[in-house]
Amino acid sequence: EQKDCHAPKPILLNTGEATFPYDWQPSIVNIQMFRVGQMVILLVPGEFTTMAGRRIRDAIKAKLVEKKVIGNDGVVLLAGPSNTYAHYITTREEYGVQRYEGGSTIYGPATLEAFTDIYSNLVGYLADSSTTTPSPGTAPPDLTQNPLSLRTGVVLDNVPLGSSFGKVLTQPSASYAKGKQVSVRFQGASPRNNLRLQDTFLTIERQNGSSWTVYRTDSHPSTKFNWKRTNGVLGYSEVTITWDIESDAPSGTYRVVYNGDYKNGWTGKISSFVGQSSTFTIA
Repeated sequence: EQKDCHAPKPILLNTGEATFPYDWQPSIVNIQMFRVGQMVILLVPGEFTTMAGRRIRDAIKAKLVEKKVIGNDGVVLLAGPSNTYAHYITTREEYGVQRYEGGSTIYGPATLEAFTDIYSNLVGYLADSSTTTPSPGTAPPDLTQNPLSLRTGVVLDNVPLGSSFGKVLTQPSASYAKGKQVSVRFQGASPRNNLRLQDTFLTIERQNGSSWTVYRTDSHPSTKFNWKRTNGVLGYSEVTITWDIESDAPSGTYRVVYNGDYKNGWTGKISSFVGQSSTFTIA
């Protein structure tokens, strides 16, 4: 079947049949189209050559105009690689010539025609009069649930005698001027215990009456989170959080909060903790 797909070219490495430790090539790819007024964007799961891009763009625009989704002055754009990576998409002529792009067109010489057909079938759903949506189809596998890593897992986290997770080792100064840097050092644990996706390892919080409001998180370029293993045998580590105070930061009272998770070396249980600095003012 693979030989028939790529005929008349021979196959050097049959990556489509290689599945360890993951599928080497995607067997399911995501296809998306968006319309904003007279502009239609094709989100393509691969790298189209210049000529392949022109051909699919012209074919889809002709279909859109035929279905009266856009006018003759409408624009069709390609954006990719998006969602999935399916390597190169070439024309039949480019596939036959081989070279790098043709040799990396993993679905055979009819790849461009296949993508053109799939996008053409979605054109009607972009019309203003459309009241239905296409079937979502089969979702590609989520490889983030079983990541391959050559690094060993966290063995344990521990603290020196008399200390505790989240304890502040170096407090901030009492006050800062705008443009200065705040630095706070905590007794920490490995951040690999919980990557806090869609969450944050730190917050810079501003006092608002009797409550606290989050002003900055680790997603902001003014903050930095540095973790350091200080004793690999005993599992000690420290975290330093810095904040470069912006010139437009509101004056007021602030604090630095560290959100962490430690691993018990005996039970393997991962537990969360919070460290909180003393307050400081920005004038």
